[in-house]
Amino acid sequence: MRGSEFAELAAFVAVAQERSFRRATARLGLSPSALSHTIRSLETRLGSRLLNRSTRSVAPTEAGSALFERIAPALADIRGAVDEASGTPKSPAGTVRLNMPKIAALMLASRLSRFAREHSSIRVELTTDDGFTDIVAGGFDAGVRL
Repeated sequence: MRGSEFAELAAFVAVAQERSFRRATARLGLSPSALSHTIRSLETRLGSRLLNRSTRSVAPTEAGSALFERIAPALADIRGAVDEASGTPKSPAGTVRLNMPKIAALMLASRLSRFAREHSSIRVELTTDDGFTDIVAGGFDAGVRL
């Protein structure tokens, strides 16, 4: 699916949910003419009228209702997944992979231990290596070099 097709479907869902082009334009941040053109383009591409329009109301046709029932939950799931992926977690969590020489690990041991206690949702994986490891190729988040 091309990006423009996804945008058309998202616009259609907004209009069907709001039952108003005016409220859908405010929700989507589009001009009325852009939204109208987007819906017309979707209807043309599908070869089916999806919305009945009058000067005072908008309602899905039978084909529009069927399409809405199938895609609205999927679009909500996609939006939720994107929000989760782009949102900042409330507290840090995950794994931090570090690479450092043995002497640096000895010098930082007490601080790393305290960090692990204070941030139990963060797992620290420490690899000691006295050579010059390519930390990017090794999949490390950070490296310490003397």
